[in-house]
Amino acid sequence: MKKKWLIPLRIVLAVLIALNLAVIFGFSGENAEKSTQTSSTVTEEVAKVVVPDFENKPPQEQQAIVKKMDPPVRKIAHFSEYASLGALIFLFLLTWNGAVLWKYLGSVGFSAIYSVTDELHQKFSLGRAASVKDMLIDTSGALVACSLLLLLRFLIIRAQKRPKKLTTTVYTIPSGKIEKPLRLAVVADLHGHFYEALPGLLRSAAPDAILIPGDLTKFEKIAKNDEAAIDFLKLCASIAPTYYSLGNHELGTARHGNLFAKPRKKELPAAFAEQVAQTGAVLLRNDCVLQNGIWFCGLDSGFDGGESSPDTEALAKFDACPGLRVLLCHHPEYYVPFVQKTSIDLTVCGHAHGGQWRFFGRGVYAPGQGLFPKYTSGVIDGRCVISRGLGDHTKIPRINNRRELVLIDLQPEKE
Repeated sequence: MKKKWLIPLRIVLAVLIALNLAVIFGFSGENAEKSTQTSSTVTEEVAKVVVPDFENKPPQEQQAIVKKMDPPVRKIAHFSEYASLGALIFLFLLTWNGAVLWKYLGSVGFSAIYSVTDELHQKFSLGRAASVKDMLIDTSGALVACSLLLLLRFLIIRAQKRPKKLTTTVYTIPSGKIEKPLRLAVVADLHGHFYEALPGLLRSAAPDAILIPGDLTKFEKIAKNDEAAIDFLKLCASIAPTYYSLGNHELGTARHGNLFAKPRKKELPAAFAEQVAQTGAVLLRNDCVLQNGIWFCGLDSGFDGGESSPDTEALAKFDACPGLRVLLCHHPEYYVPFVQKTSIDLTVCGHAHGGQWRFFGRGVYAPGQGLFPKYTSGVIDGRCVISRGLGDHTKIPRINNRRELVLIDLQPEKE
């Protein structure tokens, strides 16, 4: 974890722990009558949600339902309060160096001790009964929450250490603008991870062109003369004509985990464009090139200062080009509001990393789209292909979301 994040993260967690302790103390500080009233009110609200047609039932039946539900609701509340407390303490301790097992035991132990003092406070200060059963439930809540966090930590570390596997995904798309089949390879979001297996996959795929729609590397590496990225472009150009557009990481506008940052685009060293040209690859910065009867166009990432939109004048220029037009556009979220209205034949994107975690064919989070994003993988509209990408810029592991090399087979449209 980066040091600049530690202090604010610890402060947030400490505040949440204090609030959690205060909430528990507040509820246990009520006298018997007030506690019963609070519990009944909470149980009634729960009943409105879980009991069908509860509000239309007679008052006596409602009271009977609430009375029956009250004990389990109270126990669930006890469990939840201490599950939250234990989890927050464990997360707080994980921000420090030291043995994880002791942090785990310390989190559960502190929660158990606080539960004992809480019950004693109720008994001697307020005349309410002290319940050993409640103490066990409280401790169980902390134990379960901390155990789940411990398991999650283990799975994340295991996923990070696991060898990175690449898969090849092939999409077949018909086109009325070609006379013979055309294969395009999409190498998206490498983020400086130049896998040994990738050159072999590219050679065996035998593409007619290689498309790199951004985030091949990052600005900080470019500023220091990124030889690895240049060597990779040279290798790609030796396999097939290679076209490269820039993503938000090359332009220095990545948030680097800071959700509140508003970084501005940085000026790339002039030498970078020259270095790319020397590899044989074509760098497309809001520009396009005609080769073998096909227009290859590239949009710079428009992410700047927290805002994100493409160069619409460049997009209009691409739209006016005659013949088959292939657009490299880093951001899939640009497609519907900006690209879909044009007649551009094919758009290739990356950026979303497949949503990082994929369940039931949907991603969980993507930059520019937020939680449960719509555009993370596959083909939209028959003319926009989104790659899940080949690399990562975060320590959060992919789940059910293998890194992919995308191949697009354009086939002549049958009459």
